[in-house]
Amino acid sequence: MPSVVIGLIAKRTSDAACWLSSSIGAAMSPVTDNPVIIPDRELKEEKPGESEPPRIRCPLCGWSPRKKDKWFCACGNEWNTFDTGGVCPACLHQWSETQCLSCSRWSAHSDWYAHS
Repeated sequence: MPSVVIGLIAKRTSDAACWLSSSIGAAMSPVTDNPVIIPDRELKEEKPGESEPPRIRCPLCGWSPRKKDKWFCACGNEWNTFDTGGVCPACLHQWSETQCLSCSRWSAHSDWYAHS
């Protein structure tokens, strides 16, 4: 029997060996009951420090917000702007600038993300 592909895991449907051939006639290995993981993309080699998320800090004073810090949108919604990349989850307004809760100055939202 042929294998059944669900998501990214191929599950074999029978203990019996099964041979498949491609459109050019090349044969593949026999099928077994072991699941096979099929990658959905090529893995890129990581450089040191690339796997860490960017550090969030005010580009003007260096203050770093905490998870519990909140900003207000013009629509009245209160949320942590860094949880959504500066997009209000209530009205979907994209804030291009963010006000620092420490120094009260405004700067481009994208400037808050610093890679160490």
